[in-house]
Amino acid sequence: MCSSPAPRGRPFVAPAYGSPGLCASLGRSRMRRERGGLSTPGGGTVMRRLVIVGAGDHGRVLADIARSAGVEWISFVEPGPMPAGSVRAAPPIEGDLDHPDAWLPGMDAFAVGLGDNRRRAAAWARCLELGLRPATLVHPSAILLGGAELQEGAQVCAAAVIGVDAVVAGNAIINTAASIDHDVRVELHAQVGPGCHLAGRVVVGEGAFLGTGAAVTPGRQIGAWATVGAGAVVIDDIAEGSKVGGVPARSLGQASG
Repeated sequence: MCSSPAPRGRPFVAPAYGSPGLCASLGRSRMRRERGGLSTPGGGTVMRRLVIVGAGDHGRVLADIARSAGVEWISFVEPGPMPAGSVRAAPPIEGDLDHPDAWLPGMDAFAVGLGDNRRRAAAWARCLELGLRPATLVHPSAILLGGAELQEGAQVCAAAVIGVDAVVAGNAIINTAASIDHDVRVELHAQVGPGCHLAGRVVVGEGAFLGTGAAVTPGRQIGAWATVGAGAVVIDDIAEGSKVGGVPARSLGQASG
């Protein structure tokens, strides 16, 4: 298992009235989106050059979020060397994490566009080793309610809702149209899939994965690196490393990896 601490930095905290349409940032200050560009009222840093690790489906989603926030230069790299003879038509790949010299100079920030949580955690750790800062990426259609906190490197996709005083840790994904209610905490490298709904005070442990359309009742705890199947309804706590599915969710053994 690859794990790394969150980088130190001041997270984004939504003001009391909520914040739709937040921008891509380095996570150092409150941000707001304004017509014609970006604004950093707290004097924080707006990224202009972003490298995305992984040029597959989730990588393209992150690129779309970044472009909507005014990021001027987006590069794609792979987590490791591509197999000999492999060809990718688009987007173009500028290198890999094992050989950063060709693409690293001048980069402001990184985001990891890998859907597999363990691979995303490993790539996150490598990017921090290279001295890159995590980008906090929030789609303009997402809504953050009062006191919601996005730690550096959080990823919030289109139409997602982050509830009052909820916390999303670095390298965690809140995917399309998912909602997490008040006081929910989503830990490092976790993933809340498209259309998931988490009631208040749920805790999603490090690296846990919630499949499309899963629902979790109030106050439940999803253990680290656990897997919740698509459409499952969780009414009990889920043990670390376990796999559950169904309505209500029942054990399906141990999660792979």
